[in-house]
Amino acid sequence: MSTLRILLAALCLTLMACGAKKPPPSKSYTLGGTKIEYRDYGLVRGSICGVDPRRLSDELTKINTLLEEFVSGTEAATQPEATAEQVELLREGSQSLGPVVDAHRKNIAGLRACDFQRKPPFPDLTKKGEEVLTSAKARLDAAPEVLAAADARIAEQKWKEDSAKREATAKQDFCKAGTAVGSGDLYFARQESDGKKRWLFCDGLTVEAPSGADPTLVIPESISKKDRRRIQASRYLEAAKSYPAEEIDRLGAEKKEEAE
Repeated sequence: MSTLRILLAALCLTLMACGAKKPPPSKSYTLGGTKIEYRDYGLVRGSICGVDPRRLSDELTKINTLLEEFVSGTEAATQPEATAEQVELLREGSQSLGPVVDAHRKNIAGLRACDFQRKPPFPDLTKKGEEVLTSAKARLDAAPEVLAAADARIAEQKWKEDSAKREATAKQDFCKAGTAVGSGDLYFARQESDGKKRWLFCDGLTVEAPSGADPTLVIPESISKKDRRRIQASRYLEAAKSYPAEEIDRLGAEKKEEAE
């Protein structure tokens, strides 16, 4: 054998195969505590068919599993009872999962050109890949709207909790123990997320005004007939009317104050 042929043979062995296409480098990706390695074989046309089938099936299966876990783990993010963890998983995925989904879609499609495409486990792997890609894309497409709704729910819940604390503090600061019914002492006002306004008085009475409706005085059933005689509705309604609108506790007021 000539020296030239020996050199060519050695070169082929070094490259593992003459004409083999070197696959693109792998990239690390972590989502919800799960870490994977993936490649976009579409960057080097035909390179996916030159990968050892066993290694390739393991790689693609892990991505299938990651996408499936993402879809199942964020299903409840669309519901009012969604946990903060479920919402954050959707947020994290919406910000970073796109390149993985795009690469996996090209890789699954690229399997059609490979000789081993019809050999196990690739038929099932391909079918699973197409299913999770469809589900993951749908979840990512819906993510902006879902996250906006979830953030609104979380903000409202936090406001309700903080508002309840502000109400308790105001009552403690402005109301005297054993305040007589009919005093008309107003200590707190709140506008609910549905637009309904409520003015709270130290003697337990409230003035309520649903969105777009006139205020009305609400007297608890626990108030005795004797005490009811001391109540002058106009006094309470006037107090509510005179209460500064900017001091009514409402969702978003804190952000507005911070911006100012």
